[in-house]
Amino acid sequence: MVIAGFNLASADFPRSRRRVVFAVAAGAILIVALAIQLVVWSAQRREVQVVEARLGDMEGVLRRHQEEARAVRARVPAETVKQYEAKVAAYNQILEASTFSWIGLLVELERSVPPGVTLSEIRPDLPSGKVALRGEARTFEDLTKLLNGLEQRAGFRDVFLLRQTARKSAAGGPEVLEFTVNLIYQERPR
Repeated sequence: MVIAGFNLASADFPRSRRRVVFAVAAGAILIVALAIQLVVWSAQRREVQVVEARLGDMEGVLRRHQEEARAVRARVPAETVKQYEAKVAAYNQILEASTFSWIGLLVELERSVPPGVTLSEIRPDLPSGKVALRGEARTFEDLTKLLNGLEQRAGFRDVFLLRQTARKSAAGGPEVLEFTVNLIYQERPR
């Protein structure tokens, strides 16, 4: 029996056979890729479940520690808490003072204070940078030289004479001017 129009030697048969082989190979590759994707997805899902379980355990431990800390805090008397807060505030002041450059301030003052002027008190306010100076000057000219010298220094700004009072010196000598000056000390970066 011969089928009319069917010839194994024709050009269509090898071409169609290549298309079928290519389609089967492409399908096989897609199935393998899908299987790999499913394996990877499954592994990631297991890993996510493990991480979620560990995270849940850690959250439980954290809650337990927070409850224990609250219980301990509840047993501490309020006076003790206030005492420790005061100590912390004192330590913070010490730390602020240790960052303040006393040497820089004193060098700037030494360059600004003329002869005839003595400083008896230097009181800095560390957080704001304000400095209060008290002292004595022999004359008003000496006091003016001090104020001009302070204003000319780059480390000082907002120099104000708050008070000046003439009084007799302790040894019965000539009058001296007592004064109070406020200024802002701008520390230079080290």
